[in-house]
This record gives sequence, structure tokens and C-alpha cells, in this order.
Amino acid sequence: MRRFRDLLAEEVVEFPEHERSPVPGSPATPTHGPATRLAYAFVAVLVGITAGLSSALVSVNTLQLQQMLDLSTHQVAWLSTSYVMSAVSANLLLIKVRQQYGLRRFALTFLTLHAVLALILVFAPGYETTLLVRAISGFVAVALIPLCLFNMMQAFPARWRLRGLVLGIGVTQCAIPLAHVLSPALLASHGWRSLFLLEAGLALLSLAALGMLRLPPAERVRVLQPLDLLTFVLMGSGLALIAAVLGLGRWEGWCQAPWIVASLFIAIPALVVAGAIETCRQTPLLNLRWLGRGDVARFAVAIFMARIVLAEQAFAIGVMGELGGTAQQLAMLSMAMLGGAVAGVLVSTLTVNAERLARPMMLSVGIIALAALVDSVSDGQHHLQRFYLTQAAIAFAGTFFLGPALLLGITNALQHGSRELISFIVLFGIVNALGALAGPALLGSHHDWSRAVGGTTLDAMMDTSRLVAVIAGFTTIYLAVLLILRIRRRLAELGNERAGGPTSQPGPVATPIAQSINSHWRPPRPSSASAVAFAALALLGVALVVAAWHQPAPSAVDLLRPPG
Repeated sequence: MRRFRDLLAEEVVEFPEHERSPVPGSPATPTHGPATRLAYAFVAVLVGITAGLSSALVSVNTLQLQQMLDLSTHQVAWLSTSYVMSAVSANLLLIKVRQQYGLRRFALTFLTLHAVLALILVFAPGYETTLLVRAISGFVAVALIPLCLFNMMQAFPARWRLRGLVLGIGVTQCAIPLAHVLSPALLASHGWRSLFLLEAGLALLSLAALGMLRLPPAERVRVLQPLDLLTFVLMGSGLALIAAVLGLGRWEGWCQAPWIVASLFIAIPALVVAGAIETCRQTPLLNLRWLGRGDVARFAVAIFMARIVLAEQAFAIGVMGELGGTAQQLAMLSMAMLGGAVAGVLVSTLTVNAERLARPMMLSVGIIALAALVDSVSDGQHHLQRFYLTQAAIAFAGTFFLGPALLLGITNALQHGSRELISFIVLFGIVNALGALAGPALLGSHHDWSRAVGGTTLDAMMDTSRLVAVIAGFTTIYLAVLLILRIRRRLAELGNERAGGPTSQPGPVATPIAQSINSHWRPPRPSSASAVAFAALALLGVALVVAAWHQPAPSAVDLLRPPG
């Protein structure tokens, strides 16, 4: 038991000011050597892919899971919806949990839970088990994404740390195109079991990697209060009900299912009451007064709209199928989407500029509008090759957009304090999660309506692409207006500074001596027992990943059966 406590415990280190995190619960950022930075980058990619694939492998294979598990359309829709319901609620509480109980406990506990859940799906199949595990996995994934960001930031020197943040959030967004690439081979191996074997193997590898390579210690503070639990119950349940309505409304009928109307009647008052409580508190879980004004609220709307139009990619894959695309062409489309997503992450990381964060957002949504417009007129088999370019462009825009959007909110929040930073991070997670559900709900409902009024499946998909182009076009104009407002405000601030003279707002006194002092912290080596345990977990993880790709040997009956 003592060894187990030592494994979870964090050392207490007094870091110099420039190495401390502005937010308790986040690791310090000391200087590392090249080999250590490379190790942190590897762990970040591993954890980010593990977190992203947790939902991506299910969301891109809903039709296959429906056939293999003999599920109805409503049942398979609950698999993705339950994941988002728990994820959108978990955003509210997990940051404070991390701050109070420590980063290492947080990391190892949730990764262990993730691995156990994936193994349960492999050895205890069934719809009820799958639904429960997907719901808990949404909670776990919200815990894993910050670990990817923290490790990636450790991989960069101080002057490039924001690039590490952009790269880390981009890695998690590559999971959906990666799942499209991996899924055909996985399903050909052991069917749906291969999906969960891969998920369990990656979770064990991530657990071993994080256990062997410690993040720098984080400051711990007592931040949880009794009213936080009340806010979490009210606001979390309200957001979860809205997520359920978005995920199931298309299939149940927006105004036909009684539970949908009842859910809205419960969710809206719960959110209003939670908002009133938070507004009146001295130390709220969320600073709603700050979130509701200025650039944060306006750009949250833009992020939500961008997440909606990104749902066009699922319809583009359907269009290729309707136009007679072969399995090889669909595989090439998946590779093009993955290549575009990776390119978007790399270009965003290399070109990010803290002073010009709205421009790449506007450019990204403009690219989506143009690509969707091209898709909407690609209605012949001779147009199939267009989709390689348009979908690669949309995948590029999706990952190119997210890093600057995250940084824009973080830089605004840091001007006000750590409480506002926490509020923005929670808002960012909620907006992304709900936008990811609202996109398929809106576009899918429009597709169903187009078919109902007499159009063919292909015509309905073309109409949906035109709707995406219109929404993305308006969002681009909206972002352009926000950019103009930011430029005007910045010019006004510069004018006031010049009018006030150089002594009107004296800057902070430089302290070069303090900046030159480094902690020289190094990741401690694990004990022999811990090293053996984590090595065993890594070997088990590798074995599960290999098992996921193992092609079953043909039986004697299969060998004797004539082809065709």
C-alpha cells in the first residue's frame, strides 16, 4: 500500500516564478534536455490519439456496429450521444478535481479506468455494457485531453510553448480521420472486438508511458466547495439533457417524442437556476459574468458554428458511396482526410501568432465554405476525384482552426486571472462537444427533409452541402466583422497610449536575475518495482494492439468453399 501511495504522490518543488503555471493543477514548465523533450512529445501523441480514438472508433463505425450488434437506429445513436452527455458534464468539475487532488493521481486514475473500461467491452459484450462504458468513457476522455496538452507543452522550449499547446490540441483532432483509415482493416480482423482491443491496448500503453515519465509537479489548492456540487448537478444535468435531445432528436422526431419536450422543460430551468447561483457566488465554478461579455462569447458562437459545418465530411463520404465509389477510392479519401488534418496541425503550429488569432479562424471557415460549395455540384462519377481535394481541405481547416481558437480565449482569459482561464477552458470544451452533436443533428435533419419532399438520396446530400456552404459563408462574414472590431479596438488602445504618454501606464520592472534562475528539475526515475509493473502493462498493451490487427486463420470450411 505504501508503494502504491508513493506511485501516486507528487514531490513538492519550489519552482521559480517563470516556471510556474498560471493555473493551479497544471504542471510547472521547467527547462528540459532534448531527449526528455522528445520523450514528452511521444507521450503526448500517444495519449492524444488514445483520447481521441475512444469516441472516433464508435462514431465512424455506427452502421457497422448496428449490423454486428443487431441494434436499432435509436440504440446505435445512443452510443455516441451517451459519450457526449458525460463529456459535456465532466468539463464542469474535472479541472477543480485536478487542482485539489493532484495531477499525477488524476492522470493515473483516469487512464487506469479507461483501460479497464475498454477491456470490459472486449470480454463482456452486450448493448447495455457498451452503452454504460461509452458513457463513462466520455468522462475519462475529458480527463485525458489535458494530459496530451501538458506533455506536448513540456516538449517545447519556453519561447515556443504556445506552439506546443496548438500541436497538442491538434493531435486529439486527428482521431476521426485516423479512425476512418484504420477501421476497415480492424473490422476485417475481429469485427467490433478489434475496435475495443485497439482502444484497450492504447490505454495500457498510455498508462505505462505516463507512469514511467512523470510530469513536473503541479501546485495543489483546496478549491472544491459544497455549492460546486449543486452547480455541477444542475448545469451538468441540463447540458446532458440538451446533448441527448441533439443526439436523438433526428431519429425520435423533434416534436414527436414526449421525452424530448420533457427534457427541454427540465434542462432550461436547471441551467437558469445554475446560472443564477453562479452569478451570485463570490467564488463560482464558472465566471458567467465574464463569459457572457466581450470576445469570449462572440468567438464561442463562431467555434460552435465551425463545429457544425465540419459535420459535412460524413455526408461527403456518403456522396462518394452514392456515386459508386469503390472501397479503394473510399480508402484514398480517408487517407486524404488524414493528410489534410495532419497538415492543418503542422501549419497551425508553425504559423500561429498570438497577435493574429482571428485571421486563421476566418480563413479556415472560408475554406470549408468553398469546399462545401464544390461538393454541392459534384454529382457525377467523373467528379469523384474532386472529393480528395475538398475533403482534405475541410480536414485541414478543421485542425488549422482549433489551435488559434483555443489560444484566443486563453490569451483573453489570462488578462483577467486564473479563474477566468478555467471558465474559458470549460466553455471551450462544452461548445466543442455540443457543436459536434448539433452538426449531424442539423445537417441530418435537413437531409431527411430533402428526401421527404421528393428528392433522391444524392440530391438530398447535394442540398446539405449547399446548406453547409451557406452557413460557413455567413460564419466567415461574422468572423470578418469580429476581426474588424478587434482591429478598431486595438487602434483605439494604441491611440490612448500615445495620448497618455509613456508614463501613463508604467510597465513591470524587468528582473533578469530572477529569470536566469532555473529549478533544474528532472523527471525522477521510477522504482524498480514500478518500472517492472509499467513494463508489463506496456507489453500487455502491445499484445492487445497486435491482437486487434491479427487476421483470423481460415477454417477448413472456408478453404473448401468455392469463391463467390
